[in-house]
Amino acid sequence: MKSNSILNTTGSLLHIVFFWLKEPKNNAHRAEFETAIKKLIDTNPQAIANHLGCPANSEKRDVVDNSFTYCYTMIFNSLDDQNAYQIDQTHTLFIEEASHLWERVLVSDSVNIT
Repeated sequence: MKSNSILNTTGSLLHIVFFWLKEPKNNAHRAEFETAIKKLIDTNPQAIANHLGCPANSEKRDVVDNSFTYCYTMIFNSLDDQNAYQIDQTHTLFIEEASHLWERVLVSDSVNIT
């Protein structure tokens, strides 16, 4: 049954981060990045859900951008939780350990429509 209302089933803020590694075909660099970000996922207290992925083998269309190396999505209960994450030691440690591996990062934050 389809509903016309928008349900909040996961949290109020979605934090989506796209990473482009300097050397995306370098397996050692990919492993180093994945180790650092998985440590962040395992230890960060603010996020209520996480998703780490790579570009899907989606149909090639003008609106699809599969140029990124990794996509990391976090869900937070509130903007305050996301702001706390920005200064949390788990986040700053991840940046220290992995920032030398990427050439570009793009962040999009989205809040639920109520």
